[in-house]
Amino acid sequence: MQTRALVKERSQRNLLLLIDGVKSEEMLLANVVGLKPEDFKFLESLQLIAPVAGSSSRSGASSSSAAGADKAVVPAPAESAEEHLLDYSEFTAALTQLISSELGLRGFTLTLAVDKASSIGELRDVATRVIDQIRERKGLPAAEKARRTLFGG
Repeated sequence: MQTRALVKERSQRNLLLLIDGVKSEEMLLANVVGLKPEDFKFLESLQLIAPVAGSSSRSGASSSSAAGADKAVVPAPAESAEEHLLDYSEFTAALTQLISSELGLRGFTLTLAVDKASSIGELRDVATRVIDQIRERKGLPAAEKARRTLFGG
């Protein structure tokens, strides 16, 4: 949620979801509608992304096409324990499994909410609801374990 408050442009928020440390800037620019090279600089200035360690400079110091493959970026290290450690599909799978194992059929509506979620932010909202339900039904230790499973820390 905090990232959404900082990053207003949808294309920049989509970029944050796609950055995985493997795809190069060029690949991401080609696959995200409305994205510009300046968007990378903006996200880097907010310390939300960082160049991959050992990669060439993002400023284009090398002009060879082979060097472009080295320009991958990664999400910046999280300062908050609330930052997700899983990508969208991993987070979806972990959340669905957690609902099934901890809440069973009582979590059916939460499972539907996971299926409807179209972004990490929406999944985080569902995850918060899941953790609250687990706390109500199984207590604080179970809720804390669920939080660590989903958010790390």
